[in-house]
Amino acid sequence: MKLARVLMVSLIVLGGGFLSSRTVVADSSSPYCAYFAETKHNVHGAFLLYYNRRGDYLGLPLTEAFWEKGRVVQYFERARLEFVPENPSPHRVEIGMLGLEYYPDKTDPPIRLPPPLNDPNFAYFQESGQVTSFAFKDYFDKQGGREVFGYPISWVRYEREANKFVQYFQRQRLLWDPLAPEGRQVTSTPLGKLALEKNYPADFKWRLPAPNDWCGTPPKIGPTPTTPPFVIPTPGISNLSLTLKVQVRFRQTGTTGPQYVDVIVEDQAGRRLADIAAYAVVHLADGPRYLPLLPTNSQGMATFGFEIGKQPPNCSVLVEVVAFSGPVSATGRDTFTCQ
Repeated sequence: MKLARVLMVSLIVLGGGFLSSRTVVADSSSPYCAYFAETKHNVHGAFLLYYNRRGDYLGLPLTEAFWEKGRVVQYFERARLEFVPENPSPHRVEIGMLGLEYYPDKTDPPIRLPPPLNDPNFAYFQESGQVTSFAFKDYFDKQGGREVFGYPISWVRYEREANKFVQYFQRQRLLWDPLAPEGRQVTSTPLGKLALEKNYPADFKWRLPAPNDWCGTPPKIGPTPTTPPFVIPTPGISNLSLTLKVQVRFRQTGTTGPQYVDVIVEDQAGRRLADIAAYAVVHLADGPRYLPLLPTNSQGMATFGFEIGKQPPNCSVLVEVVAFSGPVSATGRDTFTCQ
């Protein structure tokens, strides 16, 4: 028997080259987005959630989120974040394989003799047949391990140009300087910055300074009906049919100022669905914006905000949301006219 479920998404839109430490100058208590004055870029939703865990490693944002090769991505000083909403939580944000992409010629054959499994100074990865050890292993473990770096893909080598010992990983290149002060002997490459500069010109739209999205607390829209959360059961076979119905209500519309959107995900019985991944595409007169959203909460809701910018009078703004439940997805959309 075919298992079919209907998801309803209601959108309520209201008007309204260095490696440094991160500084959030927007409302730091906002769960929706944050603005970084140093580079003049916003970090939204699922990316902000990940950044709050790994921001000390990632560095500052160098772009807004944008569409690249079928994914919503965002470049940071040391990495590229990718939104993979079809993955189960908490694996919906991944660090891109920039080590493999930027250094495709740096891989080495697997080592011939793996180290003893009980030696704490070594970590052997059967997937790549490589080992990371000593100072490289300590840094690897402290900064997030496989999640952040992937597997090692090379031996340790000395590179004259860098004047350091180097090891390559799927997502990063690590450098070791034994003469550096304790705690600073191993460093990571600003690979996000290098890959961005290699692939996109300086005037690429999403590299340019962006306005502050001001994702503080959105204005109240009245009480929200509460219903018990409902989680889609895992079927024996992947045979789900999803349909999104989108309703958009603008409390205030205009050609400038922040807009807020509440996304409500329900099934065909009106029951709210928790932990649903989604991204939004806001089609403006000067082009689309891509926003990775937070997963829906226990009440089946996710909220995001964005600065609409200076739009021409009577422009048409399309708000589109794509929601995911595992490998299947559905889309809802609606428009409003700037006044």
